Amino acid sequence: CNVKAEKLVRYGLNFIRRINESGYYYFITNLSDKKIDTWLPLSLKFKSALLYDPRYDDKIGIAGVRENNDNSEVYLQLKPGESRIVRTFTSEKVDFKKWKYVKTVDDPFKIKGEWQVDFVSGAPELPASFNTKELQSWTVLGDQSAESFAGIGKYTIEFELPEVHADNWVLDLGKVCESAKVVLNGEEVGKLWSFPFNIQVGQYLRKGKNLLEIEVTNLSANRIRDLDRRGVIWRKFFFVNIFYKKFDASQWSIMESGLIGPVTLTPVKYFNF
Repeated sequence: CNVKAEKLVRYGLNFIRRINESGYYYFITNLSDKKIDTWLPLSLKFKSALLYDPRYDDKIGIAGVRENNDNSEVYLQLKPGESRIVRTFTSEKVDFKKWKYVKTVDDPFKIKGEWQVDFVSGAPELPASFNTKELQSWTVLGDQSAESFAGIGKYTIEFELPEVHADNWVLDLGKVCESAKVVLNGEEVGKLWSFPFNIQVGQYLRKGKNLLEIEVTNLSANRIRDLDRRGVIWRKFFFVNIFYKKFDASQWSIMESGLIGPVTLTPVKYFNF
């Protein structure tokens, strides 16, 4: 069938390839625990390529490409958990803005100090607010209502921006259970719902003091567990399965919830090809 193998799998990457009128689409994911920051060979030759970040509508640009040992190569940067769409053009030199590749210019700056944590909405009841210097799951704080809570907890902290020259700053939330909305100095930056939980925030930062708010929504598993443990009738549906087994969440383990971190800011500079 003359289907060429892709060498990029040797880098631990997964992909889907589809033909289009001017070349090919590649959906490439990094499900490994290693960062990718290198030239990657693609089996089908091309003259130019566009890169898309599928998490954002506007993150698109011309990729760095080159010919090497009779292979067409594209430059990719992928952290563990990240994905990109690569659109190749077989014979066309595409005209568009260039993709902004990044390199760090200093060590990550850990945002530390006292976090204020408030529960803003959810059920069965809102746990009490608290302050903490150590981020951890809100289910291990000794508050029984937090163990069964499903909803939103808001984390607030004030921090001082280091005096480092950078083109942009990347905010990384570390471990999040399970999704987060980021607000910086009163402006919504974006919503993060998949690993890695990071986002560029340079345009929202100010010199000196900055106010960071992170609203974290957990899964409903702990709430369902609590309902089944108390025998509350909550299902409004029926299971239909040839191997039917009664659904019972009462023995589920408590799932981690909230912002676990560490939360860091990393200064970066742009480069392209």
